[in-house]
Amino acid sequence: MILGLGALAGYLTLPQGRRATQVLRSSLRTTPDGVAALSRGIARLGRHTEPRLTPMADADPVRGTIVLLQPRLRFLSPDEMGALLDHVREGGTFIYAPPASGFGIPGNSPLMVVLGVYFPSGSGRVLPDSVEGRWAVHPLTAGLPAPGSPRFGFTSIREERADSAGAEARAAEAEPEAGERGAEPDSAQDFVEELLEMSGGFPDASDAGPPVPLLTARDSSGNELMAAAEIPFGEGRIVIFAQAGPLANRAAAEDPLAALAVRAALAYTSETDTVFFDEFHQGITGYGSRVQVLANFFLGSPGGLTLLSIIAVCFLYLACRGLRFGVPNTAVAPADRERRSPLEHVSALGDLYRKAGSAETAALLLLSRLARSIRRPPPRDLDEAGALLRELEARSGRHPSLDRLRAGLQSEPVDLTIVATGVDEHLARRFSK
Repeated sequence: MILGLGALAGYLTLPQGRRATQVLRSSLRTTPDGVAALSRGIARLGRHTEPRLTPMADADPVRGTIVLLQPRLRFLSPDEMGALLDHVREGGTFIYAPPASGFGIPGNSPLMVVLGVYFPSGSGRVLPDSVEGRWAVHPLTAGLPAPGSPRFGFTSIREERADSAGAEARAAEAEPEAGERGAEPDSAQDFVEELLEMSGGFPDASDAGPPVPLLTARDSSGNELMAAAEIPFGEGRIVIFAQAGPLANRAAAEDPLAALAVRAALAYTSETDTVFFDEFHQGITGYGSRVQVLANFFLGSPGGLTLLSIIAVCFLYLACRGLRFGVPNTAVAPADRERRSPLEHVSALGDLYRKAGSAETAALLLLSRLARSIRRPPPRDLDEAGALLRELEARSGRHPSLDRLRAGLQSEPVDLTIVATGVDEHLARRFSK
């Protein structure tokens, strides 16, 4: 009952944040929102995977591939971004999905803008439900099943600026007087310029190549957006996904985008390198033992303190119920009953065997003394006891003690008193010779 009350109280006082209701794209998480399936799939196909619990900057450098999917710590610092770009520039790989709002809508991170891609403003990033994605011709997409319907898409800043400049030139040619009236600002161009100004204090990534589409779809206006793309960068590359949902445990078994991510990790990571899943920017900075978890719960939360108080009261109640009040019994027996005589001990033992219906077993134990006297194993049943008595009779001749033993063994039930007397008489007769 106490355990049941404790379990109920623990459930009712469990902190909300520990019920796994928050979306966390962590390789340590096996809930539907985690990406443990992606990590284990890569490991089973021959690449070592490992969680990374340190920031990008001011930490040990890594070799291989870094995976960061929808981080909870929304943006990388400028130093971390510079360390990451240096890692990719020197031949590493970075698999990335930008952070998302509480409604699951991805946003423009400074890293994306530095790399030259962005989500259109407003509803332009949301693709229609009926849109069909299309794989681009690329080694990573060869042979993949038909993609589903992507929900979001991004585009290239270079292409957007070029399209805006071309549109302005065409408008100036068609209406020469527009310049005199003052051209209306282009909202998309203004949005791009605002993003570029926001990223002005971040590391230079001008050596990043144009994005190579992997999965594309058209928005409601007919513009082609990318749901996944690869960006060449120095000797390495960056693979960007518009959203991390298709890579999570819930959808990884069925969505081809998860297979694309696994292919990218396998293709761009040598067998001697490691695929690191960035857990630091998911808010995970270390492993906690079960003792630490319990201590933090019981001592660091109001619900835990309440439950600890209930458990303490229950144990105090049990302790009080178990106490015996009054004069305690002496540790040493009185002088006249300090120890039981051998005869009393044997009598008590015989009574126990008799009450248990094991008089035959007790008789065989008594006959073991006779067996040891002639260096024979103790008898295990009445037949072996009879053989022992015949051997004794052959060695020492017929004697009333042996007849008494036979009579005691043949009684129903076995008469232990006669058997014990017969054993004593025979041994006394043997050793008196």
